[in-house]
Amino acid sequence: MTRRARAAAAGLGLLCLTGVLLPGLRTTEAAWTADAVTNTTVTAAPAPTTATGATCKPTSAIVVGLQRVDLAWSSTLPLADQRVDITKNSTTARDTSQITLTGQTGGVYSYAATYDTAKLLGLLNLSDLLGGTYGISIQTGYPNTTWYAPPKTFTLNVILLGLGSTCS
Repeated sequence: MTRRARAAAAGLGLLCLTGVLLPGLRTTEAAWTADAVTNTTVTAAPAPTTATGATCKPTSAIVVGLQRVDLAWSSTLPLADQRVDITKNSTTARDTSQITLTGQTGGVYSYAATYDTAKLLGLLNLSDLLGGTYGISIQTGYPNTTWYAPPKTFTLNVILLGLGSTCS
């Protein structure tokens, strides 16, 4: 055996020994398969949209003050995904119990919410006889998520002694 043949045999022996000592280099009988993607269309859910056609109408009585606030709006999303927030002095009351479905045309739902005196006294307070400013936000969300569209906001101004109220 020549010197070159001995060197080749020694190198081959080292390679075999390396394969035994390093378990990551062992052979496997695992089969590999490739799957082809046949549909490349991905459909994303539509983002929730801001309430459309929203209105805010306060009703006041002289000296008694603000009696109620009527809200109305439309949305392409169901009732469970609607909410109203009323804010005064950095305190927000979130309410969904007053929202009712008033109609449906095609895929658009119409909603209304009335906050009467009893509900307003819970959300607002008796100091409203002296006047005050409130933020009212109507929001629509995507079903079964916490994803809400930007709110449709109104400013409710209650005038001193209930001489009138405006919502803009």
